[in-house]
Formats: sequence, C-alpha cells, structure tokens
Amino acid sequence: MPFKIRAITRHYPTEDPKKIRKALTALLEGEVEQESHGEDHFLYVERTDYKALDKLHEMIRKQKILDVARKALRNGRVENSTVFFLNKQAAFTGKINFCDEFGESPLGPIRIEIEDDNLSELIDWLTPYTKNGVEVKLVSRFP
Repeated sequence: MPFKIRAITRHYPTEDPKKIRKALTALLEGEVEQESHGEDHFLYVERTDYKALDKLHEMIRKQKILDVARKALRNGRVENSTVFFLNKQAAFTGKINFCDEFGESPLGPIRIEIEDDNLSELIDWLTPYTKNGVEVKLVSRFP
C-alpha cells in the first residue's frame, strides 16, 4: 500500500473548530476536512506524501522523545499500518504528548494513522533507536 497519514479527531459541540484546526495543522500541514457519522463530527488532515512527516520528525527530536515515540509507533503496528494517539490540547500548543485512546485527553485525542509498504524503515527513520540518549541512525534518508 502506498504511503498515507491521517490525523483525525472528534469535534465536540463545546469546542472551537479553529482551535481543533490549529491542533491538527500543528502536526500535519494540509487542508482540514470534515466528516460526520450520525451525530458524531470529525475533523481531519490526510496526506499521501512523505513530506507530511517533516513536522512530526522535527517535533519528536526537539522534545527529545525518540524512545517514547518509537514505542508508540511500534506498539500500534498491525502489518503495514500503525495507529497512535496524541493529546489534542498539547497539539494545540505545538507539542506532542502521547496518550491512550480513552481517558487521558479530556476532549478526546487526535488519532494518527500511518500506512506504508515500508513501515519498518519509516519507523526507523522517524523514531530511530537511541543509545545513551543519542540517535542510532539505521535509516539516514527516507524515502
């Protein structure tokens, strides 16, 4: 399957859609779309180019959370896709804070879905191993 990344979150009636848009685009540049399923409303950004990973790549290093990020991506993996959750309020402030699907983010999390034929290599590039706090690059360039 070709590369695809999607950041999606539920939009509650009490939330300002501008703030949700800001949180989503802090993680992925792109146009924020809407979809509804019955009474539930969602906002999302979806991209199919690897350039979409640039913000996540930079934020993970800036916050020095390579190990936590790697664990989240690997734990959420099923075949050629991975899913993890980020705190919506933290994303609004330009930070990454991994959380569970339920309970840790009062207004619900942002769900990040990544699909790629080369997912192992992508994970090694985005979140490499560390040794004594230093990146151990297994993949220097991706794709």
